[in-house]
Amino acid sequence: MNHKFAALVRNNRSWLALAVCFFLGGFALAYTALSQDPELVKFLEETSLTMLQELGEEVFTTTPLQGLMILFLHNLTSVISIMFLGFFLGLPALFSALANGSVLGLVAFQLAETGVAPLPFLAAGVLPHGVFELPAFFISVALGLKLGYHLIFPLPHTSRGNTIRIILTEMGFSLPYLAGLLAVASAVEVLLTPLILTKFM
Repeated sequence: MNHKFAALVRNNRSWLALAVCFFLGGFALAYTALSQDPELVKFLEETSLTMLQELGEEVFTTTPLQGLMILFLHNLTSVISIMFLGFFLGLPALFSALANGSVLGLVAFQLAETGVAPLPFLAAGVLPHGVFELPAFFISVALGLKLGYHLIFPLPHTSRGNTIRIILTEMGFSLPYLAGLLAVASAVEVLLTPLILTKFM
């Protein structure tokens, strides 16, 4: 990892921790709510899983290279949007973290309901590409939250304009690294993850 990028990550570790907390909070809230009211499954399936299923069909019904590019561009667009929509007081980044966590919570609940141990399945299905994709996602959420917060409360001894420029510079600098992580994640998800998941089918 480039030492400047590593420094950027360290300098934003509080925002990263907040991004992870929102993600895990979404997971816990979804799993708990579904356990209390299974009728929510249908609602979450219609609002969350439909889009993922459509993306999956688009990715896995074409050639591996085309599928890889579709997934990469989708994820890259999402990461860019999460960061720069931080101008809306960081709310899109917050909702994105909660929503992605809740989708994972829904999948875990459905697996448990069908008698499949969620942890091994999710480890096999998410971990191989998640070790690359999730850091990129969390960094984008962290920077989106940071931008939204400092639009209201500028950095100490810094004007609001300079504060925004500093954060936008961080975003621009981090983007090639996030793109690299997402490229590797897409390759693993398209080429390797399906082979791993066949062991659970």
